[in-house]
Amino acid sequence: MKFIKDHSYDIIRLYIIQIGISIFSLLLYTSVSGLDDKDLANKLKIAISIFAILFFFALIYTLSWEWGANDIIRIDAGRQKKNVFKGTILAACANILNVILAGACIISMVAYMNGSGGALSVLQVFNLILRMTDAMYIGVLMSIFSFAEGTDLYNLYQSIGYMLTPLLAMAVTHVGYVFGLKNIKIFGSKPKKS
Repeated sequence: MKFIKDHSYDIIRLYIIQIGISIFSLLLYTSVSGLDDKDLANKLKIAISIFAILFFFALIYTLSWEWGANDIIRIDAGRQKKNVFKGTILAACANILNVILAGACIISMVAYMNGSGGALSVLQVFNLILRMTDAMYIGVLMSIFSFAEGTDLYNLYQSIGYMLTPLLAMAVTHVGYVFGLKNIKIFGSKPKKS
C-alpha cells in the first residue's frame, strides 16, 4: 500500500494518458463511422486503432523512461533501492479498472451464453464502459476477432482481448523504465547547439 500511496500521482498520470488517447480514438472512430463504404470505414478504424495504440505506447514509454532516468540518480546516491519492476507495477495499478471491467464482461458473457437473460444487460453496461476507457484497441480487436462476428463468441473473444491489453501497456512501461535506468534511448534527441 505504501508503494501505491507514494506513487499515486504517477499511476494517475498513466491512467489520464490512457483516457486522453481513448477520447482521441473515439473522436476519430466517430468521424469515419458515417462513411457509406463500410469496408473502407472498417479499414480506417483499424488504421486509427494502430496509430492510437502506437501513440499511446510512445507516451507511456517516454513517461516511464523519465521515471527510470530520475530513479537511477537516487539509486546511485543510495537514497533509493533498485526495483526494475517499478514501471510494471505502476502500469498494473493504472490498469486495474480495465482488468475489472474486462473480467466483468467475460463473466457476464459466459453467464448469458449459459442462459442467464439478465446477464446481457450487465454485459452491455460493462462493455460500454470498457470500450470508452480502452477505445484505442477497438479497431484492432474487431479485426482480429472478425471471424466470429455476429455470434455470441464475438463479444467473449473481444472481452478476453481487452483482458490481455493491459499486459502490453505493462510491457511497454517496463521496457521504458529499464531503458531509463540504463540510459538507453530509443527516441534520440539532438544535442543543443551553443
